[in-house]
This record gives sequence, C-alpha cells and structure tokens, in this order.
Amino acid sequence: MRIFELHFNLRSKGETADKIFDSFCYEPENIYEKRLGSLYMVGELRNTLPQNSRLLDNIAQVIKGKYYVLPLQTPEQSFKESLKKVNEFLAGEVSKENVSWLGNLNFAALSIKNFDLNFTKVGGLKILLLRAGKIIDIGKNLDLQDIEPYPLKIFINIVSGKLDVNDKILVLTKEAFTVFSEGLAEGGKARQKTNKGEELFSSESLLTKFVKESSFDEKKLREILKAKEKRLSEISGVCLFIDLSEVLPGGREEKPKIVTFRKEVEKFSIREALSPLIRLLVRFSLTLKKILSSIVTLIAKKLKKKLSGPVYKLKNIFHLFQSKFKSKTKKIKVLHLQFPTSLNLKAKIKITENLKKGLVSILVLALVLLIGFFIFQREEKQQLKKQTAVLNEVQEKINQAENFLIFKEEEKANILFKESWQRILALTTKEGPLKKEATSLKESIEKHLTNLNKLEKITDPKLIFEFNQKDFIPQKIVIFQQDLCFFSPYSQNLFKINERSEGSVIQTNQKFNLAVSLDDAILFFSKPDKIATFKNGQFGESLSLKQPYLDFSFSDFSSFRENLYFLDPEKGEIVKYTAPLEKGKDSPQLWLSSGTKKATDSKSIAVDGSIWILKENNIISLYYAGQHQKDLTLDFFPYPKKLYKIIALPNLSYFYILEPIQNRIIILDKTGKIIKQFQSEKFDNLKDFAVSDNGKAIYLLNGLKVYQINF
Repeated sequence: MRIFELHFNLRSKGETADKIFDSFCYEPENIYEKRLGSLYMVGELRNTLPQNSRLLDNIAQVIKGKYYVLPLQTPEQSFKESLKKVNEFLAGEVSKENVSWLGNLNFAALSIKNFDLNFTKVGGLKILLLRAGKIIDIGKNLDLQDIEPYPLKIFINIVSGKLDVNDKILVLTKEAFTVFSEGLAEGGKARQKTNKGEELFSSESLLTKFVKESSFDEKKLREILKAKEKRLSEISGVCLFIDLSEVLPGGREEKPKIVTFRKEVEKFSIREALSPLIRLLVRFSLTLKKILSSIVTLIAKKLKKKLSGPVYKLKNIFHLFQSKFKSKTKKIKVLHLQFPTSLNLKAKIKITENLKKGLVSILVLALVLLIGFFIFQREEKQQLKKQTAVLNEVQEKINQAENFLIFKEEEKANILFKESWQRILALTTKEGPLKKEATSLKESIEKHLTNLNKLEKITDPKLIFEFNQKDFIPQKIVIFQQDLCFFSPYSQNLFKINERSEGSVIQTNQKFNLAVSLDDAILFFSKPDKIATFKNGQFGESLSLKQPYLDFSFSDFSSFRENLYFLDPEKGEIVKYTAPLEKGKDSPQLWLSSGTKKATDSKSIAVDGSIWILKENNIISLYYAGQHQKDLTLDFFPYPKKLYKIIALPNLSYFYILEPIQNRIIILDKTGKIIKQFQSEKFDNLKDFAVSDNGKAIYLLNGLKVYQINF
C-alpha cells in the first residue's frame, strides 16, 4: 500500500491566509498499535482567524491520541472513542466563545486495518473509492449530516466497509475535487446511481486516469497531473491518495510521501542579481593575475634567473599558510636571486614557488576587495538615488492630489493618492535610511484615502444582543418586518429578536441552510431541495422543489416579487422558481440565456429587478433579462481581499457587501462608487448581516454578538 499526500499551493510558514489545509498520516509505532492499523486525516479551515491557525493540527492530535490509547479495542471502537474525544475538544473551544470555525471546518478521518475501513467527515470534502473502473462517492451519505448544537457534536456518523486489493481511495478538498473531476460525465455521458454512491465516468478527467492506472509512484503521479498543471497552479487544497494495489498482510512497506505542487512565483535572487558583478570581478582578477605574473617573470629574466614550475594559479590565501607549515624534512626548491654587481651590493633572497603564488594571490584579493567595495558603494548610492526619486515622485503626486482637494475634485485626488500609496508601499518594507520617511508618507496618504473612501472606524459599535452559547449558536440572520430571525444548519430551532431587543426561541423540527424574506413570510431552504414557509409565527408544510437538472448544488438564493432565484456556482447557472410555490406547480427555469456568460466561481446573489452576482475574484457581475451586462471591478481603499456576501434592495440605488477578513461592511452605488464603509476591531468574527427595508439599519452577526449600525 502506498500513500501520497498531494498539497497544492500550500503556503509557507509565516504567510498569512484566510484558508488553511493539511493532511495527516499516522502509522502504528509498536505491536500494540498495529492491532488498530493506520489513521489518515485531511482538514481544511476557511475564513481563518489567527487564534485558529493550529486548529487542524490540534484536531488531528486529539483523534490520534485517543485512537491509539486503547489497543485492546477493535479499530471501530477506537475510532468512535477518538471522535467522541474530539467532539469534547471542539465543544470546549465553543465554550471559550471561539465559534468562528463553525460552518468553515471541513475534515475527514479514516482508519484502515488490513482491508477494514472506518471513516467519517464533516463539511465539503470528497471521499472517493476507485474500484474496477468505477469512481464511487462513498462519503455521499455523510454530506447532509448536521452538527448537533448542544452538547456540541461535530462528528456524528461513521461509515464502515471492506476494501479489496487494487482499490484506491482519494480524499479531496473542494477546489482539488473541482479540478480532478473536470470532464466527468460531460458530452452527454450518463451517470448511474447506486445505494453506495454515484458512479461517474469520463475519458477526460484526472479521476478517470487514476482509475485506469494499476499502480502508482511519484513519477507516474506527476505525469498524470501534468495535464492539469495550469489549473492546479490556480487552486489551493489537498488530495490524499491511498493506493492498495500492493497491500500486504501486516502493513505497508513505504512511508507516506508528501508531494507538493506550488505555483511558481518570481523571487528576488541575490545570486542572479550579483552574477554580472561577480563575472566582472572574476574576469578582472584573472587579468590582474596575468599582469602580476608577467611582472614577476620579467623581473626574474632581467636578473638572468630562469623561473621554473607550472603556470601560476589563483588560490586561496590558506594555501600560503598551509605550505609554510609543511614538514621541514620536505625538500624545498630554492631560487637564488643576486642583485647586479654594479650596485656594489650582494644579497640572497630565498623565494619558494608557493610563496610567489601566495604573494600574487594576496595582491589580487586585496585589489578585488577594494574594487568590490567601491562597486557596492556605488550600487548603494544608486539605490538610494532611486528611492529618493520615488519619494520625490510620491510627494509631487501628494501635492497634486491636495490641490485637487482644494478645488473639490475628489475623484482625481483619490486616483493620485491610490497611485502614491501603491508606489510608496515597497519602500516601507525595506530597511534603509529612507524607511522612516516613506512610512510617514504612507500614513499621511492613508489618512486622505480613509476620508476619500468614506471609511468610518467605529471604536464602540452598538451591541443590541448577545447569545448564550448553551441556548443557541447562530450562524445566519434574516430580517422580517421589525424582527431579526437567527438560524443555523446545526440547530433545529430558530431564535427571534424583536424591535425591543428581546429574544425568544421558536421550536421547529427542521434545520435550515438559507433564508429570504417576502412580503408576509420568510422562506427557509434546507439542502438539498426543501422549502419551508414561516408565516404568522408558524411553519407551513415543507415542499420538495423539483430538480432543474441532475446534481444541482445551490450556494445562495434571493427573492424578487415572490419569485426565487437560486445560484449554482459550480454549473454557473441561475435557477428561477416562479410563484406560487405549491406542489406540482414549482417549475424550475434556467434563467440565464444559453449563449451568455455563466455565473461560475460565484459567492452570493442579490436581486432587485436586475441580478447582481458577487464573484470569487471580488468582481460584481450584472445580469438583466437573462443576459450578462457588465462586470464591476471594485477599486476602493482599503483594497478588497475577500468579499463574502452582497445584498441589494429594490427600492434603493445602492447595495451592501460584507468583508469579514477586513472587519467591515461596504456600501456602494450601482456603478461601483463608494458610498460608505464601516469598520471596527470588534467586528472580528463576522458571520452574516441583514439590512432593514429602508436601508438605514444594518445588523451584523459577529460570533455570539449582534451589532447595529445606523446609516
């Protein structure tokens, strides 16, 4: 059995990231642990906060520690105990009000003892079995399992089964699965469903190539993945690959191999930067060596003494000292030089060949160092001159921008300040005599940009409610008339806060993923296809929506005039359900025209007569009447890093965007121009937000706290 841990664009230590991922492979270390077999895990955490940077490692250690502690149990019993222990650990994190990982954690754990398999997962990871030319999603039945809120249980169900020789298992994070499955069931090829999962086939996908190979090594893996090299360089994620084609009773022969694929980035190389200088110095030193050697030879000839020995070579000074301390018994070849008798002076000088070479080397080295010193001094002056020029350029732009402000031309001033900020940024990260001045200029520019981009920093935002995690852990918020309703995919209850900030629990036997408000009701959506109407304080009968196509996967939905619009980012489709939503009358329509640009790589949807799609690259796409109209590139300060959710209201000329990673809510007009930004250090765990019908009140769900901003 061979294990490969494929890491795609794993960040180096010290790099900041809003997503972390890793794989963990543990093998038995003694005869007792061998009774339990091997343990493998894959984890991914999105929207990561600094305090959770080691959460995946901690989860893996807790599971491993409990799994191997009781070797007399069966692997299945130990696996259950380890999951119980990690649930207790995660419940402890929640009790410390560390809840930002809820809804963002994707984790899979597998134990293999001979051919016995036990596994579980939470979140959007894929666990695939490759057997007899088929690809089976054995983790499919765990996709819809929900977290139990209190006492908290993250890992609930375990799947057990038997493996065969030549089976292969892949555990993939979402982005990795997207690339590996590209081409699956395309070109009209059918998909078959079984009670074990879904079988997929396509000659173009990486998964199919994995199926066709009988055994693997690192070279073979790289050959297969080379076909998707460009796509793999654009993602970040993990694929844990377990190949049982060479399994033997008693365990594996090879340790797991970590194969890292990292996007090549342009890096500064001191060697490359100095190579022209080094080549110049080497050429100069060789030339100088020849000149000095010629001078010594000429002197010897003038004195009528023939020099013998090999051609001189430039050596390290160490050679000189080494030769001087050799054994005294060694015969030293001595050259006698006698001054001309015309000087009426006789003297003898003993010069060894090594001494002559050493003298030449010392002279050459001294000259090289002296020349190098002057060259580097010159380079330093040139760099200082360039940096001074940048500072002068930036200062000139600042002066121009400030002049524009005097004449109320804020847009032109904003452009110049942003250009200045980008130009000066590099100088503030380099040590040098101008760093302090550059930092001062940068701070001055940021003050102007803060004002021009309508950024308001709130020290003490208005807190209207705080949840007790034993009662309810909210994940989503929806506004209905004057009330705020909170819900969670992990809880069957709703929680309502009225206009007097009084809270109450609404009992229900359903769990919800998404919600939108209509004129007189709230519609709650439960994956994969359930819609429930909440009206007059009561739930009506749930409706199973007709599937618009096979394997539809909605990430968000919105409403307009009682019609529902669902967003499928994987297919890039927008699906419309027209009112009334009744059994037998819920006819789904593909809203996008066949020839228009699809809404792939999307995060959030808002409908106000037009449809606004917030995309992964922080671009907002506008659609109208089924056609793509334009893309809005968002260019404001601070520059967007990872926007999360968009809300648009039909009666307002602007929309709202949430960006948790920069602790802010952004308000833009529908041309992309900034209207207002609100930012606070207390917005450190933003989960969701809602806006009142008149657009004046913004409600932010931040962990267990609810803040209100009046706009």
